Amino acid sequence: MYAVLVFVAVALLGTHASNVNRHMKLLDMDNHIESKLKPSPQTKRFITITKRPAARSTHVAGSTLELTCEAIAAPAPSVHWFRNNAPVYEYDKESNEIIDTNPSSLGRVSSTLLVSRNEAPCEYTCLIVAGSKTARASTIVYSSDITSELTERSKLVPLAPKILVSYKVFVDVIGSNIVLPCRVKGHPRPIVTWKDNSGNPVKKDPRMKVLRSGELVISSLRWSDMGEFSCRATNLFGSAEANTFVYPARPNDTDG
Repeated sequence: MYAVLVFVAVALLGTHASNVNRHMKLLDMDNHIESKLKPSPQTKRFITITKRPAARSTHVAGSTLELTCEAIAAPAPSVHWFRNNAPVYEYDKESNEIIDTNPSSLGRVSSTLLVSRNEAPCEYTCLIVAGSKTARASTIVYSSDITSELTERSKLVPLAPKILVSYKVFVDVIGSNIVLPCRVKGHPRPIVTWKDNSGNPVKKDPRMKVLRSGELVISSLRWSDMGEFSCRATNLFGSAEANTFVYPARPNDTDG
């Protein structure tokens, strides 16, 4: 089904076709995924984990271990982390505006958990949620002991920004309202800014709004929105950037 999107993009964009094709390849639309989509319209909804933590990981005292999960799903997925089955909140979520993912969307998400302390072997799990479907991947983290004094002190250590959650590719139907995440961590708290597919600050477009959480809301998605949107997080100690390629699909491109 979604292979049609690539064909349409190539046919309509001409000289931009190679750029679209390069980004759409991030969706891993290989024979394995296509085989899930062919039997019937009901198979449009799916989750495929494309990157998962190692089965076992080691945390060195005084350092930060990064655990990363990536997945492609329809509708576009969200990732939730657990430590020994308890939720882990790795970033500040200050926005009161909650917008559900559109059922017509498809995306590839990347989520990273930072483990700065781990006194005993613990199981960390990333839970990917796409509509009513879920998938998970787990790792057991082993590490040396670390004192509580060091742990409390480490909370005040300067930290350059790290972008923990973002979409690499996001597809949705023209006219939809979409949300692109840019979840960050840093100390002092990073400032998050976005640029549109022309490299302009999004504050110049009334259809686009950056929430306090760092998410970018695009209202009434247009064909002209196709391209790479960039999120940048900055504080006194550095900056980080993540790019999301947005593909506005025509409604008939997502049929069966």
